[in-house]
Amino acid sequence: MKRTRVLKARPLRPKNTPVKKFLTKLWHFSISNVGAFIIGISALLIGLYQYYVNRPIIEYDTFTHSFISSQNNNRFKVLVDGKAYDNLYQTVVLLENNGQQPLAGSDVSKIGHDPIRIIVPQNAEMVHFTIDRTLTTPSVSARLKSYHNSIVITFDFLNPSTQIAVTILHVRPVKGFKVVGSALGINGIHHVLTDRQWLYIAIALMAGIYLLTLILGVLDRKGYL
Repeated sequence: MKRTRVLKARPLRPKNTPVKKFLTKLWHFSISNVGAFIIGISALLIGLYQYYVNRPIIEYDTFTHSFISSQNNNRFKVLVDGKAYDNLYQTVVLLENNGQQPLAGSDVSKIGHDPIRIIVPQNAEMVHFTIDRTLTTPSVSARLKSYHNSIVITFDFLNPSTQIAVTILHVRPVKGFKVVGSALGINGIHHVLTDRQWLYIAIALMAGIYLLTLILGVLDRKGYL
């Protein structure tokens, strides 16, 4: 009696397509030392971003222009508290919450500690300051108070994407107006970065990534990775 030989069917292997090649290389890279390092750094940066964006982020910006100049043929006068000025400059300070959480005025440090305030340069010779209602978000209730060489800003709430604008008239065309202070839940008050500063940051970041990649490549060739 002849024995019947049973042949087992072998499973068909998937074709080595370009997509499969890419996924295989991506997988090997992700489990390598370099890939694990990059993934870890990326996760850390994403975590820091989420941590800071999900809280009040107070930023400010300033701009100054000539309000009245004696060099011009003016047909008007500017009186402040009954005194006429031939030369005045106007500085506008914008304070904005760019975070995702509101900032309560009760969480801001009080006068005598570290309140939110505008530091006015001493040589500016400030003659007047007020809330600019045309630039301040209508829902924000803000008040100002003179305190030494600064202007203290108080408010009930500063919700996300809302701002307070303060107009300051001064005699000297000086710069250096800045906002300082502390509050519960915020990591300081920062000046808005200009386009040029963002460009410098981007260049520095790209240079850092290139240098890191170069160092890791040298270490990999020498067998340290």
